[in-house]
Amino acid sequence: MENSAKHSEILFIWDARMCNPNGDMSNDNAPRFDDADEKAIVSDVRVKRTIRDDLQYRKNHPIFINNEAILAEGLMAEKRFDQVKESYFKQQKTVEQKGKDDQKSKSKKDDLEAFLSCIDNRLFGGVAPKSDIQLVGTVQFSWTKSLNKTETILKAGTGAFATAGKDGEAKYTKTFRADNYLPYALFAMYGSINSLQADKAKTTEEDVNEMLDSLWFGTKLLNTRSKEGQKPRLLIRIIYKQDSKYFIGLLDELVEIQAEASEMIRSIKEAEIDFSRLIAAINRAKNFIESISIVYEESCKKYVDQLEQLQLDAEKISIEDEVEFASEKTTP
Repeated sequence: MENSAKHSEILFIWDARMCNPNGDMSNDNAPRFDDADEKAIVSDVRVKRTIRDDLQYRKNHPIFINNEAILAEGLMAEKRFDQVKESYFKQQKTVEQKGKDDQKSKSKKDDLEAFLSCIDNRLFGGVAPKSDIQLVGTVQFSWTKSLNKTETILKAGTGAFATAGKDGEAKYTKTFRADNYLPYALFAMYGSINSLQADKAKTTEEDVNEMLDSLWFGTKLLNTRSKEGQKPRLLIRIIYKQDSKYFIGLLDELVEIQAEASEMIRSIKEAEIDFSRLIAAINRAKNFIESISIVYEESCKKYVDQLEQLQLDAEKISIEDEVEFASEKTTP
């Protein structure tokens, strides 16, 4: 497929301060946490939700796993897919009568086209059982743990809300609440883009670029009460040559913070990130790599010098700050 997404790997570094980046529904929505190593956890589903919401609300892309529609109408996957098909066929003006045996293969093709009209299906895959669609995602993220040790803090708080009394006058009621948050956690999440799956899902480089933009700015735009306080710090994408059968894998294992900063740090200023193992791995794999793109936030500018030790030709490496990154993007 022309402009098909290229085989590549992603490393996304961001932090969370005084917030709950990923609540655990089985534990009163407390931050996900591993008591054994005292590190916070964020799932791939949480990050995909950030990307989906940004694609939907800021960029107006049609989204299949649309929380707003699902929660409002209690939609199951098939019901949601019926909505997607109706919208897609209306736009394409190609609605055909279904159910006839001689149209079965054409209907299946149309269903897949409607399914893939949603950018999140092209990126992350999805399922529509009655239409016999089960698509593995081109883009996958792994669960991640914080690079630093941290803790969960439970604090009591109060709130107030107004209700109408029998006489019509407003009455104010106080309520108690519990806030459960992380004081500070620095995360490094690994992601991969499979070019073979991209052909099946019709995932394009444009789709991937939209996703990376939403990964960065969607994280920055998280503004619910529990999620406010997260910020993207560094984003690396390694694109491999088309004929390459090698890739590094699990890039997050190759970055760490120095021992003295691995305990209870409270800000990005206290973190000293070591990229030496990642740089060594990239340099070993340089003959398989087509290009590398790096986006950084100002607080991580000091790490650019480390990353400039990469032994690739200069034209293969793109390094830009988030202002330059933002200037390249346009919202539809």
